[in-house]
Amino acid sequence: MPQDSRKQQGDTTRDALIKTATRVFAELGYYGASTRAIAKAADVNQALIGYHFGGKKDLYQAVFVAIAEALEQRMTDRLEQLKALLAEPDPSREDCLAAMETFCGGLVELMLQPETEYWSQLILREQQHPGPAFDILYERFMSRVLGITTRLAGHLRPELESEEVKLLVITVLGQILVWRFARTGIQRQMGWNNPDIEAIKHRVFTNIRLLLAKEPFE
Repeated sequence: MPQDSRKQQGDTTRDALIKTATRVFAELGYYGASTRAIAKAADVNQALIGYHFGGKKDLYQAVFVAIAEALEQRMTDRLEQLKALLAEPDPSREDCLAAMETFCGGLVELMLQPETEYWSQLILREQQHPGPAFDILYERFMSRVLGITTRLAGHLRPELESEEVKLLVITVLGQILVWRFARTGIQRQMGWNNPDIEAIKHRVFTNIRLLLAKEPFE
């Protein structure tokens, strides 16, 4: 077999293992998932996990690298738009609010995609019991999102102390994540078979403008 073909086949196997491992780790947890079960689900020889990743620990971390890369691919353009706006001498309040809405709207759409179901289960597990895999996700994606949106919120609410701005941003982003992490309960409460993305975005945008406006009791 030509070298290019072998490399392509190897890349295909590696990608299949990561995709399958994402699902199995999400369903069973790190300790509940065995390399045997992952290999069987991916329909490959178990030895290939060792060949491509070294072992279960490295495969688990590779899953989080893949999640971080996918998040970067989907959201980097929107983050760059926020950075470009913040680089302007004095961006208008309306431009800043619109940019925050655009970014958060993209995040809503991403969080409600079927592919993020397993991601969210894994991320939630790591939030509860963080390890090196969480560090990968935080350093490659979460810290960038929090850093840039905090700068934007600080521009909109300059009267707030740094810690208050950080708490405000966590509140803004947290209202988006709940639509994925609490999806089943929300859909039952709303009587939805599927999430109404436009209704959710409208509610999120309204909340953003309320949270990032000067609060009436201040």
